[in-house]
Amino acid sequence: MKRYLFIISRTPYGSTHALEQLEAAMVAAVFDGRVAILCRDQGVWNLQGNQDGAPQGQKTVSRVLAALPTYDIEELYVCADSLSSQQIQPDASLDIKPLTFVEQQSLIAASDVVITAQP
Repeated sequence: MKRYLFIISRTPYGSTHALEQLEAAMVAAVFDGRVAILCRDQGVWNLQGNQDGAPQGQKTVSRVLAALPTYDIEELYVCADSLSSQQIQPDASLDIKPLTFVEQQSLIAASDVVITAQP
């Protein structure tokens, strides 16, 4: 089974990148991939609760994140430094594990496929 890592580094509603990555992660999981998601940089904003994508004409990202366990995606990580610097309080209902830079490097190295949406 391949290990997929999706790195989300963009805000939830400035573009469709975060939502597209989450949807791609769900597809990978459906096809028996082992999927992990790492939010870092501006991507930590995806982890906030009480979001509403409707004013932007988009799905609400926090609802998509809450559905990840349905797809057997239970590895949801966040860059501890990004979380601290952005002063974000993640949605308490999400099971999120903060990672140091070194832990992120290990996660990337252990993944067979790494997918990002960098500018």
